[in-house]
Amino acid sequence: MTNPNPFSDFVGFLAKVGEAYREFELNNLMTELESFNKQNYKDVAIDVALATGDREAFEKLVGVNE
Repeated sequence: MTNPNPFSDFVGFLAKVGEAYREFELNNLMTELESFNKQNYKDVAIDVALATGDREAFEKLVGVNE
């Protein structure tokens, strides 16, 4: 009879911890990317409002008269 490896449970636990950490970091990265994209989109919208002379859109985007 062979004895079970006493470290197999520990190795499995470490694998699960590593997977959970990667998932946590991926969620943080996605949150940062979404925030960056929102800001970038707003910056582009401001540029378009300025380029087209749409004062009302520009004021809404930069928060004038709120």
